[in-house]
Amino acid sequence: MKKIMGFSILGIFLFSLFSPLVLAETQNILFYGKSLGKIEDSIKVNYNITKTQQIPQNLSSYKVVAIIVPDRGISSEEIPRLLEYVNSGGSLLIIGEDFTEASSITQINRLLSSLNIEFNVDRVYDDTNNRNFNTRVLIQGDSNYPPSKGVSRLLYASGSSLKGKFDREFRSNVTSYSKNYDEFETYKRGERPPVSGYIKSGNGMILLIGDKSLFEDTYVVQEDNALFALNLFDFAAGNSNLIDQRIQYKGNYDEESTSFLTAFDSMKKNGFSEIKPTETNTINSLIQQAQNNYSFGLYREAYTTISQAITIFESQTNSINNDFNERLQKAKNLENEARNKGITVSEEAVFNEGVYYLSQAEKESNLKKRIELIDKSIEILERLGQGEMQRAKIEIDTADSKLKEAKNTMFYENDVQKADDLLTEARRLYNRGRYTDAIASAIESQKYSDRAIGKYNIFKIIVGLGLLLGALLLMIVTKRILSWKAQKKK
Repeated sequence: MKKIMGFSILGIFLFSLFSPLVLAETQNILFYGKSLGKIEDSIKVNYNITKTQQIPQNLSSYKVVAIIVPDRGISSEEIPRLLEYVNSGGSLLIIGEDFTEASSITQINRLLSSLNIEFNVDRVYDDTNNRNFNTRVLIQGDSNYPPSKGVSRLLYASGSSLKGKFDREFRSNVTSYSKNYDEFETYKRGERPPVSGYIKSGNGMILLIGDKSLFEDTYVVQEDNALFALNLFDFAAGNSNLIDQRIQYKGNYDEESTSFLTAFDSMKKNGFSEIKPTETNTINSLIQQAQNNYSFGLYREAYTTISQAITIFESQTNSINNDFNERLQKAKNLENEARNKGITVSEEAVFNEGVYYLSQAEKESNLKKRIELIDKSIEILERLGQGEMQRAKIEIDTADSKLKEAKNTMFYENDVQKADDLLTEARRLYNRGRYTDAIASAIESQKYSDRAIGKYNIFKIIVGLGLLLGALLLMIVTKRILSWKAQKKK
């Protein structure tokens, strides 16, 4: 991931710098017939699209005229106009469909008849290589066919086959076949029905693709349909360099995102999202945006966006690691200072506890847990580092607090007096700097105070039980007297 990131920053800059220069003037494409869906937004990145339901008289301003199974068909007056447009250097991209659009396909074939190419009014099937249904044919890409460059598989969702002699064609599988509405086989298994092809005519070109469905929102996001769809328009417009750039960005995205998404998912499970919730939401949003762009063939935008997500992720990961390493070093320094100073017997248990949390933090993979462990280690080792003086003061304060509570018991004078004497001794030792002895004396004082308090608590329980028993006896006697009076009255 780091190797690719090195390219991503430079690559994004260079491509962003030079890509706009590829098309110094944005070229125009005319759409005649149906719409293609959201993929049109991807086409508009490089081209201006004009939609019409009637072919204009003058087509010279359009680099490509796309004919998309028009309901109106093509009139006899429009045919020579379109052929002249091609002879003059224009490109016709004709998008067909299966036999469900028989009327429109028949009209288109009138245009193509003089060129000895046509759409078959049929449908391509494949019982072996398909997605759920034999009409949704999975076709392997063919790098020898320019629009198929970079395509691994194409989902040919509901299309027809082609017929005629093409300069180059894109064929389906050896397991594919095609039939018309009457179940007559137009291509048998093994004949590999052609599904796309082109011919040069005059100074221009005519490019056919037999399946409008592969452009539609449902199917264009599957397999490499978006790549193939955009390649068709770039090839028709004579912009093969855009195809190469698109494949470059797609490859970069595929390689970069695979390692990144794996690492990001792993880090989220290990506490990244808990430590960096805001940044996690930002990265998730960028990933979603990148994947959406990728689905519709906007690989440059997808790559740029995923690179932004990676930059944030790496920055935050480094921040988390640096913060932990600083805390880890602090804990180790505290450990070394304690060892150099020497660990007393009374400090040994606390010291070992701090070192234990330190070692556990180094082994822990969960980001949040390891921070909790190292903070616990620092807390313990810092308390140890405060020295016996601070610990003695804490124990004396605790003994003083317990003694005050013990004096409120009003009994058990021997225990209270002993606790008081020991506390006085602890303070004397503390003032003389004998902190270890002061700690021992203060702890012993606490024991006598605790004993007095404990005895007093037992006394209160006994008194409480006595009062309860007295109340019970009083109730019984009262009840007997009342009963005796009632009998005497009778």
